[in-house]
Amino acid sequence: MKLQNMKLAQKWREYAGPKDERLEAENAKIYKLGFMLLSFGMLTLLVYQIMAQQVAWVHDGAGEAFRLFANPVDAVMYAWLFIVMTVCAVLQTRKGYVDTNRFGQTEHIPTGYFLLISGITGIASALAIAAMRCIAETQIVPIESVFWGANLATGIVFGVTIFVAVFGALCLAFFEAKQRRAKIEAELDCPDDL
Repeated sequence: MKLQNMKLAQKWREYAGPKDERLEAENAKIYKLGFMLLSFGMLTLLVYQIMAQQVAWVHDGAGEAFRLFANPVDAVMYAWLFIVMTVCAVLQTRKGYVDTNRFGQTEHIPTGYFLLISGITGIASALAIAAMRCIAETQIVPIESVFWGANLATGIVFGVTIFVAVFGALCLAFFEAKQRRAKIEAELDCPDDL
């Protein structure tokens, strides 16, 4: 039995009345912004937590094993965040929602645009990671003991990795959008005979 056919859902529709499409669209924007703020805030906290623990581990002599999370609850919370973000990204890509589906409308892969977005993301990530490592390190050791060069090098390595990952994800989204558009055009070209 479908939800919309249940008595409770029918009673709710009678009480609530018809949906207001403008309010639905505004609510969707609000929830989207909230999800983005929550997701990227938690990702920033996760990266900072990893950086702080790794820096503390290095300065303590690295004698014992490095522990990524302080307790299992942290691990489950961040694993759940990763799962939710992955599910949302996959659903948006499958529905053709990536970049308002302009990818499927272009004839050639927009390499310049992809390189620009990937470059901005990689540089911002490299600077943010280097800054977070330096801030975490200054909280643990005196400022003269901070490994400035190593932190910058770590940020650059992560920045290059993120650059490649973002470029690959954009290319993958482009080819997915092209395939989806070709499938829709093929379905429209051959009408079903009844």
